[in-house]
Amino acid sequence: MATEEHRCRVTYRSLLLRGVILLSLLGAVAFGVGVVSKLSNEVQTIQTAEQSDPIWIASQLQFELLRFENTLGRVALGRDAISDVMPRFDVAWSRINVLKEGKLLRLMSEYDVDQAVLKDLELAFATIEPAVNKVVASETPQAVRLQKIEQIQIDLDGFDMRLRDFLMTLVQSNNEAMADFRTGLLYLSSLIAYLGAIMVSVFAIIIALVLLELRSSRKISNAMRLLAQEATSASQMKMNFMSVVSHELRTPMTSILGGLALLKVRIDKTTQDAATLKLLEVARRNGDRLLMLVNDIIDAQALTEGKVTIDRKAVDLNDVVNTAVENCSAYADKLGVSYRVTISSDKMVAYTDSSRVSQVLVNLLSNAAKFTAEGDVVQINATQFKGMARVEVTDHGIGISDEEQKNIFSPFHQTNPGSTAGNKSSGLGLSITKQLMDLLGGRMGVHSIEGKGTTFWIELELVSGS
Repeated sequence: MATEEHRCRVTYRSLLLRGVILLSLLGAVAFGVGVVSKLSNEVQTIQTAEQSDPIWIASQLQFELLRFENTLGRVALGRDAISDVMPRFDVAWSRINVLKEGKLLRLMSEYDVDQAVLKDLELAFATIEPAVNKVVASETPQAVRLQKIEQIQIDLDGFDMRLRDFLMTLVQSNNEAMADFRTGLLYLSSLIAYLGAIMVSVFAIIIALVLLELRSSRKISNAMRLLAQEATSASQMKMNFMSVVSHELRTPMTSILGGLALLKVRIDKTTQDAATLKLLEVARRNGDRLLMLVNDIIDAQALTEGKVTIDRKAVDLNDVVNTAVENCSAYADKLGVSYRVTISSDKMVAYTDSSRVSQVLVNLLSNAAKFTAEGDVVQINATQFKGMARVEVTDHGIGISDEEQKNIFSPFHQTNPGSTAGNKSSGLGLSITKQLMDLLGGRMGVHSIEGKGTTFWIELELVSGS
């Protein structure tokens, strides 16, 4: 009981430790995922700002606008070709579109930069586009071209200063964003340091808990080992004690049974006292049962210690079956039970120990007789198939439940205890029988249906050509 309580307590402690470890790991993982996610977002933002710097693009817009105006002036003076106007116009307009699209638009929105100048400039470019087309057209008279250039310059007047202010605003906003980013990185670096400390702590806790659990498991293992040793020692002491007692009992029991037999014969010849004869018969029957128990204990001890020897010879199993039935016939007659034997028409020669096989069969036959009703028949079938000899002993008794069949060959296990009236057994017979079959290299099994009867069977390998 104490061991079971200790085991339950240790199991609960082990589950608690696993729960603590799991929660610690989950907490550390969640914290780490949060830190890494925030760091990734910050890095992605600054990389976007650096790779698509709106300040550089805005300055390029201002530069292209000045180049466009300069080209118009040089065309008016006749220093540049008319064909240079449209490329400068297209490049300047494309810069406006770049600033108003994609990541740059998002960044300027985050910086809270006034984008009115871009809208006004885009509207101005849309307004002057027809005039630009008129300027670059070859059929346009020179006077009209100069007039259109002047009008374009008037429409674009003032945008240079506005773009310069816009650029300064972007510079200030970008510096603030970079400062915020550096502050965020410092904060994240602190979080990462905390995360490292937490992971180290969790790892230390896990190591400590694992060591504690290993220590506890080692204690349990040692305790269980001691209990197993004590149980083995107790079992060995019990078997040794029973073996010693059995050996000490067998000789006097043999003498007592012999004396009872002689006394019964003498009384039967002289006085023929029925009551005395009945008492002597009861004493003899119980003496036989006690001697059988003693012999079973001695056999079980010998099998456990590996002291049973096997003398293998070529024998006809048909003869062994017939001999075993003859040896059990007197016992079956007392119970009002008969045997019906069906053997193979051919010889069944096996290389085995005939006396041990006979011991196995006698045990099965006597058990079948005990569990068979008076006047019924025990069927014995000896057959051969595919090089194997099979002997089946079938009774029509109360049968064996499926649950009992699992332990039927365990030592001291009694099938339906109390159901055999005065023919109770030690519970060692089937265990001894199974161990003998294992030593002989054969197989043994049982098939039973409750209320209908039981069949025990053994199998041995036949000699080739038999």
